[in-house]
Amino acid sequence: MRHLLATLAAVSLLSIAPVHAREPGPYEVKQLDAAQPLPKGVKAKGTTVEQVWSWQDGDLSTEGLAVFSSTDTVKGGRVVARKLFVQYYRGKPGKLKQVRLVTDGVPTCEYDVVARFVPESVQITDEDTDTISELSFAYDVTCTSDVSPSTRKLLVLEGKDKHALRGTSRIVAGSDSFGGEFKLDGFKKAPALQALAETQWKASLAK
Repeated sequence: MRHLLATLAAVSLLSIAPVHAREPGPYEVKQLDAAQPLPKGVKAKGTTVEQVWSWQDGDLSTEGLAVFSSTDTVKGGRVVARKLFVQYYRGKPGKLKQVRLVTDGVPTCEYDVVARFVPESVQITDEDTDTISELSFAYDVTCTSDVSPSTRKLLVLEGKDKHALRGTSRIVAGSDSFGGEFKLDGFKKAPALQALAETQWKASLAK
């Protein structure tokens, strides 16, 4: 009888043991080898694939993919135009669908073409903890003949929603600095994403 009671007590303790919840997503965030073939059904818009990112949303059943690419126009051995592309995919494994295409760049430019993704600016997060991951990144686009701030944009994509900070990069000359300001576009019902974007903007100014 005592043995039976001890067994029942042990089972009871196991049944009420705390269950540790999994940390909020996204999960399995990876930067893939841009030189390798893209997943089936995905084709880059640009001629040069620069970055590829994959992840899993917090619902554990939705996958995300982002493809960053560019296309140069070259004349006389000089780049006279460049287009940037960001393709954002979501869906079940093996059934990804493009939910957003971002296209920007510099058209024909007689001077220096600046069209680039800001280094280390790509982030996959879930700041508002709704299990839908946010893809954020920054890029510069400018035709310039001098040392001056570039037009900079920082985008936050979440499902079909898009938010942006639009401003300029920062130029530091000795003890002086120029540029770095931004204006909000979106975020009216997304304070957590606004805070995320503003933090990322400040970090991007050093790039």
